[in-house]
Order: sequence, then structure tokens, then C-alpha cells
Amino acid sequence: MDRFRGRNSKKGGGAIYVTKDDEVFGFGRNEFGFLGTGDKQSRTEHTKIEQLCGQNIREFQFSDCTFFAISATDSVCAWGSNGFGQLGLGTKKDTWIPTKIEGILGTKRVVQVTCSNYHTLVLTSDKEVFSFGRNEFGQLGLGHKDDQTVPIKLDFAATGGVVTAIACLFLSSVALLDSGELFAWGKNEDGILGQSEQDMKEQNIPRKVPGLEGITITRIVCGLNHALALSNDGKVYSWGWNGYGQLGNGTDENSHEPTLIFGNFGRIRDVAAHNNNAISAAVTEADEVFAWGDFNGEENLIPKKTSFTSLDEVFAEIPNAAVTFRPLRTNFDDEPVEEKNSANEWPEWLQKSFGDESADVVFVVEGKKIHAHKTILIMRCAVFRTMFLGNWKESNESEQIIEHRSYDVFFAFLKYFYTNQVDLQPDMALELFALAHFYQVTDLQKECLKIIKRGIAVENAASVYDKAIQLASEELREFAFKFCLKHLTAVVNTDGFKLLNSDVVRDLFLHAAQQGAFKN
Repeated sequence: MDRFRGRNSKKGGGAIYVTKDDEVFGFGRNEFGFLGTGDKQSRTEHTKIEQLCGQNIREFQFSDCTFFAISATDSVCAWGSNGFGQLGLGTKKDTWIPTKIEGILGTKRVVQVTCSNYHTLVLTSDKEVFSFGRNEFGQLGLGHKDDQTVPIKLDFAATGGVVTAIACLFLSSVALLDSGELFAWGKNEDGILGQSEQDMKEQNIPRKVPGLEGITITRIVCGLNHALALSNDGKVYSWGWNGYGQLGNGTDENSHEPTLIFGNFGRIRDVAAHNNNAISAAVTEADEVFAWGDFNGEENLIPKKTSFTSLDEVFAEIPNAAVTFRPLRTNFDDEPVEEKNSANEWPEWLQKSFGDESADVVFVVEGKKIHAHKTILIMRCAVFRTMFLGNWKESNESEQIIEHRSYDVFFAFLKYFYTNQVDLQPDMALELFALAHFYQVTDLQKECLKIIKRGIAVENAASVYDKAIQLASEELREFAFKFCLKHLTAVVNTDGFKLLNSDVVRDLFLHAAQQGAFKN
């Protein structure tokens, strides 16, 4: 068990982890069937969870009493309390054994699950949101108040955007759109919907959170009944319940208006909250960690600098109730992690200079501009060095038109030269890998390979195999082939497989035959 990914329970005292051999174990407290062993008996010994073994579980999401596991094939297993249908299994019967959610989610690629004790939201790769469970206050966002025992799709068409992230609070829900806008629905307790409780009691369809006009939000996290929103310029806005100062605004009074947290500590790059306590935390671009709320046994009404080096440490130090606010992950690749790839050791001035509008070259992708510096690109990429120092027509042009590439991927590509980090969702890593191959950026190709391996699933395995052949990447081809071979029947029935040309199909089946896949 030298490498694993796992998570401990919301109330502390229990943990589940996946080994590199794809076995799943749990130990500790088990009051709500957390350990998935079919009972509520606590375990002092590490106990195998048979239903999850061999499923390539990539992530867990928990509330106090409901538990979800997402596999690399993007299926979801659920177990725990189910009095409102919050497990999405079609009943209101509790189950202590991980059970796959069938129906519409069985045909989708799930990228995020978030849950309260009583309701659940799911985000798919095609940016659709599904909800199920308790709906007394409209927290499912379906336009009515009936509980749902199976996933039901929400309608976001009227918002004019697509959902990129979701979050559950105790009796309400929040969604972040690609436009940087926030929408919320459910019970307006403590003004969590961004309206005073006198003006609005509840909302049963997604409604835009007011008070953030002109601000682009890039991340949303929620506690039990408070929200933290991180903007693209590194500022944090908070609102909702504030009984312990967890809003960080210098008071312990609730607020329905998104307000900047108190303090002057530079640009913030990440925030965290936990829906079982009243603690908020943030880490700056200078890697300083701040915490506020019910922290260190006292109320902290404003962010307080800590000695921690990561957000994970903040929640791991809660007395008698240590928790993980996100899944813990370690490197699953055979090669060791290279310290030189750490953003912490990359010059801060260089990271901050990306996107500076005073830069001397602009890339236009899908009609949108990305500012960069020729000097940086010349130092880090041989193709750019030839382009800008050679006799190409682009050499003296300050604006470069990029065709046949997506904006998000090219943005991540250029940002890599400034940060040495890949900031992109797994489903877009294949396009970034192809881009890195075209520009001959070997170290970026290696980083993309790691992400692709973590994100490979039945639905995209055929396209990964196809791209590996196109780019002559033997390492990726072999990895994708082994995955296809293991899930051959499922892969063959995907839309992605049907799009393969006959030469790739022949290559795949020939390779499979050589491995004995079709022997009786």
C-alpha cells in the first residue's frame, strides 16, 4: 500500500483507500455503513470492500451518511442512508453495500458528484446536471418540491451558459457556469441564495446569485451553509451563515450579500470549506495558508495566517474530527515525481506574468486573445524559437491567429510555459497532448500522459487509442490498448469506437488477437 488514493469520513474516525493494485479497503468508524461492508460494525483491521475492487475507483464523495464512489469508467456506486432517495437507486431503502446507479447515469460520463446528507447533484462530461433526494425546499432545482429517487436532469437553458462545477449545502445547491456566473436554488436559510430571507424564502429553479456583477468566478466551495467564491483575479467573496466568523468579514453576523473577505494578503489561488464544520481556508500564490471561523478552538472573524503548507493540513488538524475536504491522491505512475515540476519552485514573478496585456505577442484562438511574451516562449519551446527568430512570416507579427485548436487547451498550453503546471480537465488532456507533440514540448507530453492515464474511461478509450496511433506514441498506445482489452465489450459498443476508421479497428483487433482475447 505504498501508493493509494482515499478519503476519510466527514465526522472523522474512518477511511477508505484504493491501492495501486486496484483493491479497496476501509477501516474505522462505521455508524452509517461508511465502510461499505454490508453492516454498521466498526473495523480496527483494514477490511476489503469487495464491490469496489477492480473498478478503478478514481474518486470518493461523502456526506455524514451518504457515500459515493466514481470509477474510471465514469460509473457511480452509492451506499448509506437513503430515506429521501438521495442515493439515486430508485428506492428510499437504506443500503450498506456499494450499488451502481443505473438508468440515465449509466449512459453518461460522470465528472463530479456532490452531496448533502439528504440530496445529491451530479455533473456529467457533457455539462448536464442531475439531482435526486430530498426536495422539500426546491433544492433539486426541478421547479417543484417532490422528492426524487432517481437522477433527474435540471434545465439550465435559460441561463445562457453551461455548468462547470456544482456544490451542495444543507438545504440548497449552487452551480458555477462557464461565464463565471453563479446560480443557486433551494432554501434561502441565512441568505445563502444571495437574497435577504425576508425577500425570498426558497427558490425551486436555478437563479443567478446577485451581487457579483462584473466579477468572473472560477471556483465555488461550500460549508454547511456558507459559500466561498474565488474570482479570476484571486479575490474571495463569502456569504451565508456566519455563526463562527467563517465568512471572514470581521463579524459573526450572517450575510446575504457576497462580500470580500477581510485582509490584504495578495492573490489567492485556492479556497476550501467543509460541509460538516464552520471552517474556511485559503492559500495564496505565495503559498501562505490562512484559516478563519471555528479554528483552533476559538472564533476567528478574519483570516489568520497559519504555519500549514497546504489546505489539506487545515482540515486534518481539527481536534477529534479530522476530515479531508477533497480526495487525497498520490502518484500512480511507475516513475517518481520530479521535484522540478513543482509550481512551488517555479519563479513567482514568472507565474504572475502570464496573461499580462503588456506582453509582446497575442494569440487569437476562437476569437479570444491570449497574451504572452516571445522571450519566454523562445526559451521554452524549440518550435517557437524557430518561429520568432527565423525567417517565418510570423516572426515580426504581434498577433498570431491559431486555427483548429480550442481556446481552453491553447490557454493551458501557453500557461504551462509560465507555471510548469498543467491546469486542464482530463477530458481535454488528449488535445493538449497532441498540441505538445506538434510543438515538440516533451516534458509537457509526459505531464499530459499522466492526466490521460488517470482520466481514461470506456467512452474515450477508443479515441485515446486512435490518437496514440496518429501521434506514434507507443507508450500511450500500449496503455490504451490494455484498457480496451480489459473492457473490450463495453468499448466496442461506444460511439467513439464506431467513429474509428477500419485501419485502427483492424490494428486493435489484431493486437487483441495476439494477446489471446478471442480464444475459447
